[in-house]
Order: sequence, then structure tokens, then C-alpha cells
Amino acid sequence: MASLAVLAALATPALADAAAANRCAAKLPEDARAIYNASAPLLVKGADGRTIVTEQTRKLVLSGKVSHLSANTAAMAAADCLVLR
Repeated sequence: MASLAVLAALATPALADAAAANRCAAKLPEDARAIYNASAPLLVKGADGRTIVTEQTRKLVLSGKVSHLSANTAAMAAADCLVLR
């Protein structure tokens, strides 16, 4: 349930703090950081964060850059940082 709240928060505008988001991302495991790096540039005002993270995660899994076994957990960890942006 908490995971849905994090992804829902990505869809709503928030106070942007890119520095805090980047500090958070620096502490992420490799797969989560890859999802963060792929998703962050696409999160512009009005963008659906949940869709962006889902699509980027799927692309990274299909390309073999993120393990399908850790994709869900990694996406949630990346989302925790992305919501700070």
C-alpha cells in the first residue's frame, strides 16, 4: 500500500529539490540508480510519474540493464528519491 502512495506522489506537483533527490539517488543500489537516472529527466511538470517510472523500468529490464528479479523493489527505491524532485 505504501508503494502505491510513493508512485502516486510522483504524479502530483511537489516542491522541487533536485539536490536532495540527487543525494538520495547517490545512495541507491545500482538497479534503482539506473531507474532514477532514466526517469529523472522525463519528470517535468504535468508528467505522470508512475507511468514514467514504469516505462523506464520496463525498458531497462528488457535491455538487460536491470534484473527482472529486483525491478519492482528498485523502482520503488528510485521513486522514493524521485518524489523529492
